[in-house]
Amino acid sequence: MAKRKPLPPRVKRMNRAGRLASAKTWLPTFTGKNILRGYCNHFGVDWRCAAAELKILGVQLDPAYLAQREKNDEEMVRKRKETANRRQAVVDQHWHPYTEPFEAYLAGDYAALYDLEQSESTPDDLTE
Repeated sequence: MAKRKPLPPRVKRMNRAGRLASAKTWLPTFTGKNILRGYCNHFGVDWRCAAAELKILGVQLDPAYLAQREKNDEEMVRKRKETANRRQAVVDQHWHPYTEPFEAYLAGDYAALYDLEQSESTPDDLTE
């Protein structure tokens, strides 16, 4: 019989109502510097959810800090999209219809032949 994996901590399995009830006792015991980050880590939620729930609990958060977090998230999304687009452009640049080097050679497409030979060569081939 296979062993079952243990469940994650109870506070990370709670829904919003459970978190709000538990947070009432957790807030007075929190000793860290950043209440938002501490709430995120303790209850396993993202910062937007933590900000909304802390607001419900009456905790005042700096609006400038929240705006900066939002701006940073938008910047990260933009950078990820740029990276994905650059990778896709490289893949599209080297696209060819050939699967075998011999097909590319017969067609006279030496750039595709080079790409296929480069993709087939591995470091093990170079040492022999």
